[in-house]
Amino acid sequence: MHEEHRDIAPDWYARAFDALYPILYAHRSVEAARPEAVFAAQELELTGSERVLDLCCGNGRHMNHLEAFCARLTGLDYSMDLLREARGMLGHGCALVRADMRAIPFDSCFDAIANFFTSFGYFIDAEDNLKVVLGLAGALKPGGRFFIDYVNKESAITNLIPESTRHHDLWDIQEQRWFDEARIRLNKRTTVTHDGDTVRVVEESVRLYSPREFESLLRAGGLRVEALYGDYSGIGLDAASPRMIAIGRKE
Repeated sequence: MHEEHRDIAPDWYARAFDALYPILYAHRSVEAARPEAVFAAQELELTGSERVLDLCCGNGRHMNHLEAFCARLTGLDYSMDLLREARGMLGHGCALVRADMRAIPFDSCFDAIANFFTSFGYFIDAEDNLKVVLGLAGALKPGGRFFIDYVNKESAITNLIPESTRHHDLWDIQEQRWFDEARIRLNKRTTVTHDGDTVRVVEESVRLYSPREFESLLRAGGLRVEALYGDYSGIGLDAASPRMIAIGRKE
């Protein structure tokens, strides 16, 4: 590991999801979210009368499609920039809440909770990540269902691309990725330039979990995993799977 790779800020998430985020992840579009939202709705067996939370909803791209499956939909996110974008996209029947996912402000009121695109494991302190699980479980009704789409540890490490460069509209985007073995974290630093000038440096870092570790963490919060998938086609999870999608119920 290079020395310059050792200083990802512990609170990187407080700055990473601003107005530039949709540019960095332009390929994660509203249309690209459609099959993911449909798959989640089917696996959660959503009905029109249920109350559903999209935890870490971002700009609402999954909510845009989940609206077709449930009448009472709530999105929670920490980023004001992304919530503003979501508000401009979603119907007025969708509620949007700004909150820290370590302190989810709901108690036993959701029939189902979905968490898409590796929106978990952000925190350096293991207790903070457990707080997310406890809050998720606390927000579910007894027997409520959850859907968590996370990165598959083994595949992420094996297929890690240390550096890449791409161009989007007026922006040049350089990405550096590395695995911090000591902390078991996958890190990324993205440098955005325009006409040769650095506009922004964005850092990201997530804790990687093996399937057994992930199930154990969820179980510690009172959540029982009933299925693990390797991607959105519903294939079983193995070492080569790009995703680790956990589906289950509150005990």
